[in-house]
Amino acid sequence: MIKELIVHLGDTKTGSTSIQRALVQKAYELPGTRICYPTSNNHIAMAKTLTRKHRLAERGKRFTRINTALQQSDADYGIVSAEHFQFVDPEVFAGAIAEFWPGFEDRLRLVAYVRPHADKLLSSFSERVKLGHVKGSFEAFVDGMSDNRGVDYMPRFEKWRAVFGDRFTLRPFVRRELHREDAVADFFRVVLGREDFKVSEGISANTSLTVPQLALLREVHSVFNKRMKGQGRKNTPHITEARAALGRITSEQIREAGLGNTGQKFKIPARLADRIQTRYRADADALDRAFFSGTPMIDALDTIETMTTTKKQNLNSRDYFSADVVSSIQVLAEVLSGMLLAKPEVFTTLAGKSRLMLTDGQR
Repeated sequence: MIKELIVHLGDTKTGSTSIQRALVQKAYELPGTRICYPTSNNHIAMAKTLTRKHRLAERGKRFTRINTALQQSDADYGIVSAEHFQFVDPEVFAGAIAEFWPGFEDRLRLVAYVRPHADKLLSSFSERVKLGHVKGSFEAFVDGMSDNRGVDYMPRFEKWRAVFGDRFTLRPFVRRELHREDAVADFFRVVLGREDFKVSEGISANTSLTVPQLALLREVHSVFNKRMKGQGRKNTPHITEARAALGRITSEQIREAGLGNTGQKFKIPARLADRIQTRYRADADALDRAFFSGTPMIDALDTIETMTTTKKQNLNSRDYFSADVVSSIQVLAEVLSGMLLAKPEVFTTLAGKSRLMLTDGQR
């Protein structure tokens, strides 16, 4: 049995993919220490059994499979990693641990990273455009997040600490606050509690997309929407997951092909800066006071102007690419959309394997 279990909770857009890539590729040197990472990618599918009804039947199988691997390993640390834990109720997770991992209740630590509010709004908007979850403007997205309290951190992290006590650690996803100014190095520092380790260079993954790349991804999802409408299909949980997989694999291939790589990253329209600062100041202050020795969340909010622009950011692909490039992307989207709608669950699985092959090819 492993000596200690570390559960990496995300959040989304806080270097989780890079951490997972390092674990899968064993891109580290930890003198005298061994790690068991029981997956070839991540544990998102397991975490989704805690939030999605159509995944509930898989819970026992997925938790038991991980438990078996951890029980059979004599590594110093076992690591479970899924940014989807951002959406999990900690009480539900605690119940699953008691039911399926009872041997680890007393040898467990949890670590999460939190991205400053304005930066999170930016990264979440880009991510949701990529996954096809957002059609409107950034301003409409900001208003929606304000209404549904999607970036109000304090209640959520307070609950994790209430359930798990001092076994829960929250780290600010702010470069100067991270060990070696790197998320992967910081994660290993938290796990090991020491600094005598090495992490391979070039392990960073899932970097933010440029405005031209986001414009191309809107073309992909526009084609998918037309295909859905033409077939008279409605969204189902499996189609929603498959569509997200479509966005992920397409975005990675766009990046690998070099399309739009030199474009500008999306920024906050300057006219929204004061609104965002006012809306999230109380939450930033509460988070700093409760979890950090300094004021990284307030400091980030006070420097929001470094993330703003007065320029118009058009997400029309034809403003950045030739007609041939746009047509090629549309053809690719037609082919993939047809495959997706024929077999959504199979498409999601194959897209995940394709992403893993892309990762392997970058070793």
